[in-house]
Amino acid sequence: MDHQEIKSITEQAYPPLFSSLNHDTISLQQLGFFKLLDFLQSLLATPYGTEKLAEQQFSQNIDVVKTELQKTMEMVGLLQAGYSVSLSGLSDIRPFLDKIKPQDAFLDPLELVGVKNNLQLMTDVRRFFQKYRDNAPLLQKYSSRIHEHRDIIENIEKRIDRTGEIFDNASPELRQIRLQIQALENDQKRKLAKLQKRYEEFSQDDILTLRDGRMVLGIQPNYVNKINGIVHGTSSSGATVFIEPMETLKISNDIQNLRIRERTEIIKILRFLTDLIRQVRNDIFYSIENIAILDLVLAKARLSQTLDATVPTVLDTPHLKIINGRHPLLLLKSGQEAVTPLDVEMGNAFHTLVITGPNAGGKTVAMKTVGLLVLMTQMGMLIPASGDSEIPLLRSILVDIGDRQSLEQDLSTFSAHIIRLRDIIEKADGDSLVLLDEIGTGTDPKEGSALAISVLMELTEKKVLTIATTHHGELKAFAHEFPGVENGSMEFDLETLLPTYRLRTGLPGSSYALEIARRYGLPEHLLARATQLVGEEKDKLEDLILSLEARLQTIEKERGALSIKLSQAEAMRNLYERQLDQLKANKSSLKKTAEAEAQKILQEANALIERTVREIRESAAAKSVIKNARERIREKREILQKGTEKSINGGELPRGLSKGDRVWIESLQETGELLDHPGGKRKVRVSVGNVTLTVDISGIHKTKKKIQPPKTGRSVTADQLDAPGEGVLPELDLRGLDSHDAIDETNRYLDEAIQSDWEEIRIVHGKGTGVLRTAVNNFLARDKRVESKRLGHWGEGDTGVTVVKLRKM
Repeated sequence: MDHQEIKSITEQAYPPLFSSLNHDTISLQQLGFFKLLDFLQSLLATPYGTEKLAEQQFSQNIDVVKTELQKTMEMVGLLQAGYSVSLSGLSDIRPFLDKIKPQDAFLDPLELVGVKNNLQLMTDVRRFFQKYRDNAPLLQKYSSRIHEHRDIIENIEKRIDRTGEIFDNASPELRQIRLQIQALENDQKRKLAKLQKRYEEFSQDDILTLRDGRMVLGIQPNYVNKINGIVHGTSSSGATVFIEPMETLKISNDIQNLRIRERTEIIKILRFLTDLIRQVRNDIFYSIENIAILDLVLAKARLSQTLDATVPTVLDTPHLKIINGRHPLLLLKSGQEAVTPLDVEMGNAFHTLVITGPNAGGKTVAMKTVGLLVLMTQMGMLIPASGDSEIPLLRSILVDIGDRQSLEQDLSTFSAHIIRLRDIIEKADGDSLVLLDEIGTGTDPKEGSALAISVLMELTEKKVLTIATTHHGELKAFAHEFPGVENGSMEFDLETLLPTYRLRTGLPGSSYALEIARRYGLPEHLLARATQLVGEEKDKLEDLILSLEARLQTIEKERGALSIKLSQAEAMRNLYERQLDQLKANKSSLKKTAEAEAQKILQEANALIERTVREIRESAAAKSVIKNARERIREKREILQKGTEKSINGGELPRGLSKGDRVWIESLQETGELLDHPGGKRKVRVSVGNVTLTVDISGIHKTKKKIQPPKTGRSVTADQLDAPGEGVLPELDLRGLDSHDAIDETNRYLDEAIQSDWEEIRIVHGKGTGVLRTAVNNFLARDKRVESKRLGHWGEGDTGVTVVKLRKM
């Protein structure tokens, strides 16, 4: 079987992952999806991966897409943890496998070396994923289908060197033949050296020459008849005649016969090695298929890292929600900071979004971003958007973007748009996404608007997810009034008169044509006349939009400020809850300790009483003496009892405390500031970090210790607070820290964890962008205190957690 037949069998054993959908070539081309695939192809390491990418299609099967996304995420996790698999050394050996399909065919030495090198690299790939199978269980399934061929590798290495030369000991017969050849050649050289000396006066030079596989003497033409031998030709200049002397003719014949035998033996060896490969030819094809899959997943993972992409929630219903989505091609070109994120949600409150706004404001980019993110998801690629985005798996994506004028078909731009609209309306249904750029342009504005409204009504009534951009004012009113349709606009900075490229849903946009013209110096009287020509009603509408725009931008600024305050309040609340939990735990612990100490004191007192009584009895003392002794002991017991109760209940109030003092809080084991004058109070307020707490005054005392800022980075549960033992908990939470602080916190924590005798700890860094995970794992990989590390399993936090086994010191 050839590799196409093997591939067909493979697909039957492992059904194709992707089913063909109605994403036509025009739509993919206009969205720029092929450019994204070109970049993905540049990240592939093998020719197998390139062919696998060319076969990729889109899936509407939610389980298939989730599996593909998870495979990519597993590979991203490996890369971020510093575990990188190499596929770059693999070459295409399928032509060699096709060549040996006939039973009598065999590979030459260099071809065998090429197969051997590839089999070794495939084995390395298999063992890599076997080593990290807990981190990448899905990928390990593919790598387990890569066959190991240690016997073939060893047989080829034993017989052929890396340059393709056959070793003398490749077989006993070959070794014997080459020893004979070497002996004859040495004998031949000795005899020729003697003859050369004898015929020195006839020789052209002192060099022995090899002609047609035979050693010859170079003789001057005038003396050819002086030499008894066979002529093997002349030099190009004719100045030298090459003669094989009769004295060495038999030796040359013997050597030639041995060369024939040597070649026969080498072919026998090559046939033997080729036959080993032929026997597992199908297995090698299966391995290649799985290498191709892993190569494509690796390329997707590298693309995900470049785009800072995440896994969205995948839906089998036509509901779309994109949060902080960015255009992938713009990201590749300009970087993260240069691309404005997109937020949009469709499919519940409305199905059609009409986007208006100025030219070059980002309307088309926003629309293309939506289409590309849906396509990427359906091909198992992570998307540059927030992880809580929701992407539907739609049957078709239909697009009409850009100038579709066709000179070959004698079509105007408008005619070409109409033909495309006709095709889209025929194909679109409730399982489609339709993207229409500048709908209704290219003809009379009123007729174009009416036609655009009619098309959008049709699509909306069919519940087709539709995004349309336009400059027609009539469509703004239509979007406001028609059920299932919503206005959208690209934000425009009224101060700078420049677009911000941010999409806002629920508000129509203005073209800002007159404002932009004014900014660029068009005479005011022309602008005034243009305003009159626009019409009073439209002017009022534009004024309303501008007024709403200004109010919205003010609200956005206020919301930003409130968001900051809310974050601060949330942080304070979290700190307060942590400190309160710690306070409760410490209070319970201190109370138990005090009670234990009190019981010990009472037990000692009772022992003292009994001992005293025994001594009195033994001394035969009078009853009055015994009575007096017991009375003294009773008094002592009462004093001890009161001391114990005072210890448990807080004791005497501390003295010398004033408002503003720096104090040590025993229950929290923290330094804080006293906010109240004691004044005989049992409870006072103290400030710890950004949190104000009320504590018992008996548990504080004045100190010179520096007030420490609130600690972060620890993950503590209620169960852990009640756990016995001392030292740190077996988990460190680094979320919210930058890489530098996270490394410092991890470095300190490792010492504490080792001192607390923990054998295994968890470091929580979150999934996010993966920057923190990479930094922490790189640090752990170099740390001698770490015996081993791995990413979390399912249910352990997945790639958001690194589990570390500590080295016993």
